[in-house]
Amino acid sequence: MTRQVTTGRPAAVDIRRALLLPGTALVVTSLVSNLLMLAGPLFMLQIYDRVLASRSMPTLVALTVMICALYAYYAVLEAIRARMSMRAANIVDGALSGRLFAASVRFKLIPGALGNVDPVREGDTLRQFVSGNGPLALLDLPWMPIYLTIVFLMHPLLGWLALGGAVAIVALAIANELSSRGPAQKASSAQGARQRYIDDARSNAEAIVGMGMMADIERRRAVLNRDVLAAQLLAGDRTSAFSAIIKALRFLLQSAVLAVGAYLVIQGDLTGGLMIAASVITSRALAPVDQIVGQWRGFIAARLAYDRIRKILPKDNDGARETRLPLPGQKLSANQLAIGPRGAKVALVNGISFELVAGDALGIIGASGSGKSSLVRGLVGAWPTLSGALRLDGALLAHYDPSQIGGIVGYLPQQVDLFEGTVAENIARFRHDMTAEAVIAAARSADVHDMINSLPNGYDTPIGEQGDLLSAGQRQRIGLARALYGDPFLIVLDEPNSNLDAEGDAAVSKAIASARARGGIVVVVAHRPSAIASVDQLLLLQKGRQVSFGPKKDVLDHIAKAASGENVRPIKVSGQ
Repeated sequence: MTRQVTTGRPAAVDIRRALLLPGTALVVTSLVSNLLMLAGPLFMLQIYDRVLASRSMPTLVALTVMICALYAYYAVLEAIRARMSMRAANIVDGALSGRLFAASVRFKLIPGALGNVDPVREGDTLRQFVSGNGPLALLDLPWMPIYLTIVFLMHPLLGWLALGGAVAIVALAIANELSSRGPAQKASSAQGARQRYIDDARSNAEAIVGMGMMADIERRRAVLNRDVLAAQLLAGDRTSAFSAIIKALRFLLQSAVLAVGAYLVIQGDLTGGLMIAASVITSRALAPVDQIVGQWRGFIAARLAYDRIRKILPKDNDGARETRLPLPGQKLSANQLAIGPRGAKVALVNGISFELVAGDALGIIGASGSGKSSLVRGLVGAWPTLSGALRLDGALLAHYDPSQIGGIVGYLPQQVDLFEGTVAENIARFRHDMTAEAVIAAARSADVHDMINSLPNGYDTPIGEQGDLLSAGQRQRIGLARALYGDPFLIVLDEPNSNLDAEGDAAVSKAIASARARGGIVVVVAHRPSAIASVDQLLLLQKGRQVSFGPKKDVLDHIAKAASGENVRPIKVSGQ
């Protein structure tokens, strides 16, 4: 066993540590920006109480030049703040997007794991919020008591009036949060349901068009769309109502401060400049609350997204390991395996025990629904082992670093899904270190080299979304070449010839023989007799349980005797 630091995937970035520097810079720029907001009221104060009283033109010019310079600096600072918030959003994206994408892919294998959650979309929601005006309003909010204190210093009566208005506005903001939380959650849930339905419809476009289902599918989509619009409308109506009330109250409060200030000026307790300055500062003190309410839908969406991300990522353990084992090359053993989807209470396949050595080929047979595909999903790690153990050269598959799995396992699932890209990229599994030699070698092993060369651009031919520019047989044979790429030790083929003609059958048999000859282990789920022609071991499943395992001839004889009505004893299973 060799020991080295894992290089396949970097450790997850600590978001808080990554945001420390830009966050600190944002706080500092917000401090300076809010100090500059006092320039306007001070300018008004000087104009009313000094310039108008003295009628001094030099003072007016000096103050005007000064305020222009300060506002120019404020404009630059606000632009910097906006750019910094967008870069902070990119840091969040860099820390989360890769992990969320991996979670989105892996959780697709877990029935009901995501519910209405799309991890990638949740990350986008959080990033968009961080890059917007919402966080800037939050950074301005702590200045509200400072501005109110300044108003108190101008005159206590004005201070109490401004404080009362602030309390009323904050109370309305809290009421807005409580009233809009439920509708916002319903809107998010409805959006997720609609998007999943649209994705399913796009994946089944051929069946929808071919069987005239478009009108009925659209009718159901329209119902889901109405649910989304109704939930969004309710949430939007409540938020906009509170926003309008808060804005009107803020304007009213500003006017009330002017009215009370005018009374104090008449009484001789305040100057005209202080009256104007108090009105402007009060308005500025309450502006962040107004902005936050205006951004409330974004706040709620970001908070819900963050809560869901916190629940997703702890489950999304990529299994990166510091100690990397050498790739297996000797045997595969299963001992009392029980396999099912992650989170399942009952295993779909139970009591699986066998042992294969390098060069063996195992055929898995059984009636439809007997658990064949469930078993192979467990063999490649797509589904977890609920109990028992599956070992490669004595080590659990989970003990290998994820970056090594591609060199260990080749898998051809029952439904071959290719990706938008070229033929070569699909065969090479989109590896960044792909080589033409390895791609062509895999294609030759799958006996698909000549077919690929007949395509318009050969190996560089784009295959379209999900390979829809290819026939089912072409997709299956390219999927076989993908499974063989890099000469993996364990090759698992789930009904590899279901869409193939006689030539394709021969190609599968040749690929199995070639893999065995180089010391690989091949596991084949078979319905056609031709699929088990090249295997030497058979495993018979019935209702999710292993009935027989052993040499092909012995298992076939056992099946024949059982079918004839003879009393036979099950073949002794290796490892039991």
